[in-house]
Amino acid sequence: MVFQVPQNLDIAIDGFQILLCLLILGFYIKNRVIHKKLAVSKIKNGAGQSFNAHVFNRIVKQQVDKALTNILETIAAERNGLKSVLGLNPLSSGDDAISKVQSNFQLPNSHDNHRTSDDRSGNAGRHEKVLKFSAKGLSARKISEVLKMPMGEVELILSLQEK
Repeated sequence: MVFQVPQNLDIAIDGFQILLCLLILGFYIKNRVIHKKLAVSKIKNGAGQSFNAHVFNRIVKQQVDKALTNILETIAAERNGLKSVLGLNPLSSGDDAISKVQSNFQLPNSHDNHRTSDDRSGNAGRHEKVLKFSAKGLSARKISEVLKMPMGEVELILSLQEK
């Protein structure tokens, strides 16, 4: 009988270990059921996302970000092209001739138009002076020196007067 007690003790210990394993297994099953119910309620309430929905959202976000980045790059390239064409950006050294042409180009002002009309009346006065000096007997060279006019202009006025 002394030899049988250890065998019964081993069976009792093995039985106790099996019982503990069954209790732990039951605890895991119970927790799994509880967590499954919570996950289903989150999905129904919209609080959580399934893995597939999460992956789909990430892919769509990446594609939208890539498209927006391409649009912004295109806008920046077009803006730079327009700035260089319209002269809003500093031009490169190769475009110096273009900048000089652009800076020299100006629309006529009302003052410029007014000045040309004054020149016409001034020219009429100059023409009269040339004719007066010619009537006094001065040569074309002397008249151009006195009035500080080109010699050709004085000669032209005198030739027109003769006709």
